[in-house]
Amino acid sequence: MSEATGASLESTSQTTARSIPKMIGLGFSFLGLILFFTLFKLPEAKITALIQGYVQSSLDPFGIYISDRGRSLSLITGLRYRLDHPTLELRDQTRIELDELEVRPKLLSLFTGRAGASAVLRQGKSEILLDLLAKRDFIEADLDLNDVDLSRFGLFAFAGIKGSGTITGKSRVTGSPSDLATFNGAIDLRLKNVQLDEQMIIAFKIPSISVSEGTVNVEIKGGKVLMKNVQIGRPSDDVTLALTGDVALNRNLNSSPLNLRVLFSLSPKTLSSLSFMESLIASARQADGKYAYKLTGPLSAPFPNPDPQK
Repeated sequence: MSEATGASLESTSQTTARSIPKMIGLGFSFLGLILFFTLFKLPEAKITALIQGYVQSSLDPFGIYISDRGRSLSLITGLRYRLDHPTLELRDQTRIELDELEVRPKLLSLFTGRAGASAVLRQGKSEILLDLLAKRDFIEADLDLNDVDLSRFGLFAFAGIKGSGTITGKSRVTGSPSDLATFNGAIDLRLKNVQLDEQMIIAFKIPSISVSEGTVNVEIKGGKVLMKNVQIGRPSDDVTLALTGDVALNRNLNSSPLNLRVLFSLSPKTLSSLSFMESLIASARQADGKYAYKLTGPLSAPFPNPDPQK
């Protein structure tokens, strides 16, 4: 691959790696504030204003502005903080509109020395459920995704990709956010009807791409992310991809070493639209027409090396 492509990949990986710890920290700070203000019994209007102000200041570095049609704090069925029709506006003016965001702190968990909360994000039939427990620097996190629209929930937009599709599945992770090598858990996801629009990605013009389905089954064991079953696309799709190997997480996410092999294929239509890539990937072509690369090096600067089996 060209030096320009490598530099773009490195920049994208570094940005993503830096964002993950920040988003984790934002989530825990947000939940902690709800607990703090509730225990000190501040007036509801003051609590919601303080929480909203903190959330906005925390989102500012990401270029995200949050607004809503109303917010409330309820104790009728247990402590609940709710935003009605919250809207996130990204730096590129992309708008992510949700129907509801609801957070419920787990006050009883305080008696066991742990802080916890559950959160629900809803948009039409799509729903994201998050359940968190934390004790000092150790967390337990469960995430359920129910027919989540990748476009309407802004997951593609946050990654800088234009497209659509749905994702369903669940994950459970335990460990210390300050030392990712302590993480254990599993991720099991299903993708459906993924459509990428024609766009520029990593300095290249990418044609419209359709993928009917995908499976992401990953195990996290002792800080090592094991690709158990990562398969994207059917033979009739524009792209198919299979990922094997592992990533060894460490304290510095950027320097986590990769030990991955990616095997992919492109439909004739897609390959003809990406004719500029043929000379770049020719050395990775296998006898069956698929392309194979070994990915090594740190997460922030992956090094792709052709690895065809002929």
